[in-house]
Amino acid sequence: TASIIAIISIQATKSDSIKITIERFFAVLLGMSLFILLSSFLGYEYITLGIFILLFMPLCMKFRIVQGFLVTTVLATHILSEKSISIDFLLNEFYVLILGLSVGNLLNLYMPTNSKIIDSIKLKVDSILKTILIDIAESLRCSCVSVDEDKNFRSLKATIEEGRKFSLLDYDNSLFDKCNQDLNFFSLRRRQYRILTRMRTCFKRLYITHDYSLIIADFILKVADNIEIDKKTTPLIVEHKELKELFSNFPLPKTRAEFENRATLFQLLQEMEEFLNAKIEFKKDYEK
Repeated sequence: TASIIAIISIQATKSDSIKITIERFFAVLLGMSLFILLSSFLGYEYITLGIFILLFMPLCMKFRIVQGFLVTTVLATHILSEKSISIDFLLNEFYVLILGLSVGNLLNLYMPTNSKIIDSIKLKVDSILKTILIDIAESLRCSCVSVDEDKNFRSLKATIEEGRKFSLLDYDNSLFDKCNQDLNFFSLRRRQYRILTRMRTCFKRLYITHDYSLIIADFILKVADNIEIDKKTTPLIVEHKELKELFSNFPLPKTRAEFENRATLFQLLQEMEEFLNAKIEFKKDYEK
């Protein structure tokens, strides 16, 4: 019984293992008290076990200790087969529980880190982001869309979610020195992904290649070269501000088509500002 308890106590993360251990401990205290009470009135019969299960399951659900239901039921069958209750017997059951839970948690202490996998996924995310930004710049230059646009956006989303999954596992496996930097990294990239999807819709309204388009395209290429977290973003923010001032000083559009095109380009410029600010906010939290 102790070995079975140990096996089912091993979870995907250390945090889950400790949480379930606490649930099972309190479930056993509640369940054994209930079964002893029922046995004193109904005797050590199978009907007693059936009534116990009918009563104990709703209690487990109410107190959110469902993980302890199976272990408690197994220990209850021990009392049923013994057909008596003594202090020594109850202590033995308690020792069985503690032994199983302790060994399970001890085994769960060994959890290999996913840091290498996470670092690899980070590099992949940065590479896809860079490719998408370069494609956006080229689209502004030639008023066309890359044939790999859908593929790159789907790949970016899937890779970000994969990175979040591994980062969450590592976070839950850190009991004392928890660091959510990797989780926040992928949250940053997910935010930037949403910004890129908004930029993507802008191209449906762009049908004129103008000098303004080429200027913004050159700026987006610089952002693509600066995509890595360790690279400084402040110079780009300064340049972005200068671009906005330059944009506002351009001659007013003479036709409706030029006006709509200019408005769309300005929206692209605004989205790039949010894209850069997202990275700056992330770096503020972790730079010493």
